[in-house]
Amino acid sequence: MLRGWILFHHELDPAIPEVPEVLRFQEAASAMGIDLTVYDPHRFDLIVGGNEDWAVTYNDSPMGRPDFIICRTGAETDYYTLALLRHFERRGVRLINGPATIERVADKLHTLQSLNRAGLPIPRTILGTFPMDVDLVERELGFPVIVKTLRGTRGAGVLKCENRSQFEDLAGLLESAEAKADFILQHYVRASHGRDVRVLVVGGRVVAAMERRSLTGGFKSNVSLGGIGVAYNPPPEMAELAVKAADILDLDITGIDILFDEEGYRICEANSAPGFQGLERASGLDVPSTILEWVATTQDAPAPAPAAAESSVLADMIFGGRSGLRAITDRNEHFRGFASAMGVRLFGASMSCLGQALAPALLVDTKSRTGLGLRALFEGRSRTDLSALDDSEQERTLIVVLALAIWAAILPWIAGAGAMASGFLSLMALCFPLLYALTAPSGRVGRSMSALAKSGRG
Repeated sequence: MLRGWILFHHELDPAIPEVPEVLRFQEAASAMGIDLTVYDPHRFDLIVGGNEDWAVTYNDSPMGRPDFIICRTGAETDYYTLALLRHFERRGVRLINGPATIERVADKLHTLQSLNRAGLPIPRTILGTFPMDVDLVERELGFPVIVKTLRGTRGAGVLKCENRSQFEDLAGLLESAEAKADFILQHYVRASHGRDVRVLVVGGRVVAAMERRSLTGGFKSNVSLGGIGVAYNPPPEMAELAVKAADILDLDITGIDILFDEEGYRICEANSAPGFQGLERASGLDVPSTILEWVATTQDAPAPAPAAAESSVLADMIFGGRSGLRAITDRNEHFRGFASAMGVRLFGASMSCLGQALAPALLVDTKSRTGLGLRALFEGRSRTDLSALDDSEQERTLIVVLALAIWAAILPWIAGAGAMASGFLSLMALCFPLLYALTAPSGRVGRSMSALAKSGRG
């Protein structure tokens, strides 16, 4: 029998908002034959440096090793809980989610910094400091402006200052009270007033979403604050944005809150222990069962090898993003079917690129997925900075470049192009690995070639 723990930092009092969700996990686990027990992280005792590798007690009683641990402490996760999770992580226990991820996501600014570094759209944000430079806030963000504490959940610690005068009053009040709480200031996204979308991502896939709407005309749409949630079918661009955010933040299970923007969408927040009562009512999905089914089906799977570094632009061009690539995997149970689907998409992307090159300028759709992707690559706006990769990632990247170059080299011959055209295109394709090597940071080429030689001998 699969045995798991839930770490939860409150008594199991149904009056506490998160408790009914914890109890739902236990109900779902019982129906699935999973032994799932709730533990308060502060009642564990850890022995570090003892003779035994696994030395954990709870209320002075020795504890056996679980198969997995789900942490439901969210933004309220404290140092003791993080230390406990790190202890379990180092001893090979599967954590959903891990301590580094939980710590990062609990800090709203750190979350936004990570997303922004990866090129994902977020509201323009300023870290609050005293004394407040109101001119800077007005110039960079404008009014109204959103003020948030760095840590908070269920809409708490968030308010809107309508104008400069109101903001000056708030800043003066906080300064005179010597408030110690850190906070951030954010550009107010008018297009999303009183509404946003909560997207639930489990194991890198969108499983449900709801649009949250305020019933009072206020700017907060949280269901816990009286808003309503209605079922929502996220467009591919929104679903892909949520999946990318989960990947970047390394979240196995997360609720990604997305705002509507005049030019598309912006990520507002991410949650490591998302509430789901409103989402269940809106979508009809049994969230705990969905999560536990994913845990059970992936429990015995071998740990995935680190993903090869890849340009998100290429992933968007060929597959419609990472979620599109995963959809191909989901639809094809056998390797041959998967290989065929990959070949079709690679061939289609190649033909589309050649169409962009050969078609008259007036007939080229520069706003298409291929057109936008090629332009981004041509102008050097791809999001992967190869110089920042470590040795193993650089080696994997070179292998990927070589594989794609070989495929591109044989493609013209498969398509039946003339010998001269095929030879020219093949030569151009095989120049890409050379270009990669010539633009490599110092020392990378030798390491990469050495790795390839070793893999060839293996």
